[in-house]
Amino acid sequence: MSGKWQEKNILITVKTYPEYSTKYTETVCTCGILADTGQMIRIFPIRFRYLEGDYKFSKYQWIKAGIRKSEKDPRPESFNIVDETIKLGRTIGTNKDGWVERERWVLAEKNVYNSVEDILRSRESKNISLGVIRPGSIKGCKIIKKTKAEINEAELRKKSIMAQLDMLTEKQDLELIPFRFVLEFQCDDRSCKGHKFSILDWEIAELYRKKKHSAKWKEMIMDKVMNTLCGDKRETYLYLGNMAQHQHIFCILGFFWPPKERQLRLGFDH
Repeated sequence: MSGKWQEKNILITVKTYPEYSTKYTETVCTCGILADTGQMIRIFPIRFRYLEGDYKFSKYQWIKAGIRKSEKDPRPESFNIVDETIKLGRTIGTNKDGWVERERWVLAEKNVYNSVEDILRSRESKNISLGVIRPGSIKGCKIIKKTKAEINEAELRKKSIMAQLDMLTEKQDLELIPFRFVLEFQCDDRSCKGHKFSILDWEIAELYRKKKHSAKWKEMIMDKVMNTLCGDKRETYLYLGNMAQHQHIFCILGFFWPPKERQLRLGFDH
């Protein structure tokens, strides 16, 4: 698909909290699955908060859009998108049939890795930068205050980008999150020494924004992660993706958390 724009059907699976961008004002790391191949891809740039209603999609919604392989990003899953081409399709819900249909796409064999160690080996050999794993055990969730230097750097970047002249778009303020949300987990891999991965999922950041004035906001976030997304009644998987500038570093882009009691899995076909 390199170099050529093609219209593709994509199931959106991941949206992370927006980040400021010098070129695009802000972008959201958005990932999905191609209907024709089942391949996981990231689509860029998505200025999600600036999308008009007819283009604004939700997670687990099918979209049709013009995409092509990114020429500037060597990671094989990275594709550019023209947001004006986005056409919204149906959304897969969370009833039993919906979870089974989601699972059919998300847990297709080509997307799932046995462990972080497995996906790191695939990055070394195939430059893989996206994947889904099921952690062996979840150890805990931590909320870590960012350093003063990190916060100051982010504020300066925001100030610089917001000061840029843009005659076509009225810029929207983006709240900077002064905390890092971290999941501690262990993989079912002999070489695993445990992991502490940052959680970039938009929903977790939004929960912080909504509850930050509550005295128990930390408990609310940890409850969401540990008892809902990673609860005993859920079969929890992690969407992992690496950083463009530091490709050996992976983060948690989102969670896939179907109920343990559900219909038998369906095989993937297309």
